[in-house]
Amino acid sequence: MQVISELIEIPNNNTPTTEYIESELTKRNINPLRWAVVHVSDKIYTVSVANLKE
Repeated sequence: MQVISELIEIPNNNTPTTEYIESELTKRNINPLRWAVVHVSDKIYTVSVANLKE
């Protein structure tokens, strides 16, 4: 198993809940070990993710 660090862009829905961000990561087949929002713009959240890959 590997841990890959990635920056992912997610659409800004103006209500950044844990559930919303984790569901967006799941849609992209990302299995997050940890994640953090590192930048917010009007349209995009940039999320730093430690992705567990097999």
